[in-house]
Amino acid sequence: MSEPAGIILAAGMSSRFGSDKLLYELTIEGDCQPLIQHTLQSWFLLFDEISVVIRTDTPPLRQTIMDFAEKQHKNINLIECRDAALGMGHSLSAAIKANSESSGWMIGLADMPLIPFSVLNQVYQNLKLGALITAPYFDGQRGHPVGLNRLYKDELLAQEGDSGAKKLLQRDAEFIQKVDTNQSGVLIDIDCMQDINRIEKSS
Repeated sequence: MSEPAGIILAAGMSSRFGSDKLLYELTIEGDCQPLIQHTLQSWFLLFDEISVVIRTDTPPLRQTIMDFAEKQHKNINLIECRDAALGMGHSLSAAIKANSESSGWMIGLADMPLIPFSVLNQVYQNLKLGALITAPYFDGQRGHPVGLNRLYKDELLAQEGDSGAKKLLQRDAEFIQKVDTNQSGVLIDIDCMQDINRIEKSS
């Protein structure tokens, strides 16, 4: 059985953004690059290979991801989810199916570029040491990424709709191994231009 797999869900519709937000040239601490690259950059500090779930109709995003992985000398397992438009649960199920032999899965969202490496690493280590569920918490709120043990494999493979693993996490909240952090980036995702402006002003 392999070690925990890194999974990034990048198959959203960007409906509130007006264009593919993952390709938006975002500046964080003076570094300007597409949003998806900011997110991948932190994950590549931890993983040599990452699975990224995308829609089937996003060739520019596919190319941007592959080019960046090649530049970073890392591997990308691109998973095209035909049912992505039906909800995040379908993307999650596709990712688990593609990594079915892993000991667990560390699942993040492509539009969350501010998660620090220290948090990613701690979630990964907890998962590696056998945590059933592990996730960062800021100010009492659960953030991302979420680590899930392979004991949840069948349940994750059956995910549908748009709630992802939300119901599972609510039901088994008592099993969550918390990673407390003072970094609010574990809660911050990008949905609209106002979010971009907030991030660029604060960085």
